[in-house]
Amino acid sequence: MKIDRRKFLKLSAAAGGTAACSMASPAAAKGPKAPDPNWYGMLNDSTRCIGCKACQVACKKENKLEAESTLGEKRELGHEIYDSPRGLSADTYTVIKLHQDKVSGQSTFVKHQCLHCADPACASSCLVGAMKKQADGSVKYYKDICMGCRYCMVACPFSVPQFEWDRALPSITKCTLCSETRLKKGKQTACSEACPAGAITFGKRNDLLRIAKERIAKEPERYDENVYGEYEVGGTGVYYLTRKSVNFSALGLPDFGYRPVSDLTESIQHRIFQYFIPPIAVYGILGGIMYYNQRKKKNAGTEGGDNEF
Repeated sequence: MKIDRRKFLKLSAAAGGTAACSMASPAAAKGPKAPDPNWYGMLNDSTRCIGCKACQVACKKENKLEAESTLGEKRELGHEIYDSPRGLSADTYTVIKLHQDKVSGQSTFVKHQCLHCADPACASSCLVGAMKKQADGSVKYYKDICMGCRYCMVACPFSVPQFEWDRALPSITKCTLCSETRLKKGKQTACSEACPAGAITFGKRNDLLRIAKERIAKEPERYDENVYGEYEVGGTGVYYLTRKSVNFSALGLPDFGYRPVSDLTESIQHRIFQYFIPPIAVYGILGGIMYYNQRKKKNAGTEGGDNEF
């Protein structure tokens, strides 16, 4: 079938309009996501953590991640020394940090990792759907879909997603909740299995919240009355307990309120698509213009020109 310029431009415009509708409709129809009581997750009890970092080692082993050296000592010693990572990175999915409360002065160890939010901002901000909430409760990253925009890194309120800056073909990395390697086989997460102090409890959301509230009720003088992650940012899959004298913010867990961060990211996207032409529509129009210009150049100088328009 031969397509002339007029038909091509019409098809381009139609494709752009269809793209605009298809991109706007799902977003407009989206509603708040209620946490599933059967989602798997973990309860991190900071009052029990002894800072042994057994969970870090287990995570490295489970995910076949490379060891990291602590940078900065080369200047003094003439070489780098091996030490515990200071934060999350492309090769570190979980890390134990020591936080000191500014008010009480009390030191507390706490585990940092992906919280596997009920309504994850990383998934909401991803333009191609490379981050998705799974039926088991984990937030999964699809490497083959990712286009490398790193919007997920910007959107995550906990600064969890990391980028492989030193790889030729980089990807985003983060905690997987051992979804593929262990959950599908009926096993608990590697970090929770390795914890010798019982600071990490694996289970379903309802069970974890019940356990957390039972501990609070049993030792009210020890625990803060709140469970971080039950409602924060719309609910998470990883929960935290803290001492009565230590604020969650002192543990690096800010008060973001109960509204999902995805509400903010999607409201921004909706405004963009409401008042501007979606990118694919622009590409269709530009393609039509390019086709027209190329044909115009080809026919330039032809006797009689082109009277099609």
